[in-house]
Amino acid sequence: MKTPSQIEHVITSELQALYRYACYRLGSRDVAQDIIHELYLKLHGLNDTNIQNPRCYIYRALSNSCTQRLRNQNKLSFVDITALNDLQAEDLNPTNFEQEQALISRLLAAIPDEQSEVIRLRIHGECSFADIAEILDIPLPTAKSRYRYGIEHLRQEMQKQNLI
Repeated sequence: MKTPSQIEHVITSELQALYRYACYRLGSRDVAQDIIHELYLKLHGLNDTNIQNPRCYIYRALSNSCTQRLRNQNKLSFVDITALNDLQAEDLNPTNFEQEQALISRLLAAIPDEQSEVIRLRIHGECSFADIAEILDIPLPTAKSRYRYGIEHLRQEMQKQNLI
């Protein structure tokens, strides 16, 4: 019996967090599940002896796969801050995954992509700032500041719209 590689072990142990991240990034449970399966098949049997941080490697691969899927579907586009204009306070209490995902997508669409990606990795991927910096290939202080600025932009816009 073959011993699972580091990559396979991390995918197995992080499956829920990977799935949650992909769901919120792609907006669809089925597409997220497909991406996770494709990722596993692509990385299965990979010679991972030279990979220093398998968890970061997997999240980077997943992020890249999500981005590619969105590009192929022509859904990767910036939505300006007006996406929040018709948002009501009651919209902030979703009752199911689809409503929650739609709300989060609208909120994150109102900020720059580099900030929203850091927020997704931090909240849905449960990644540390050090991991986020490695995944996105940015300095640690940049990862932290993108998160802080993104949260602050969301807070300001929600206050402006009288949502909080």
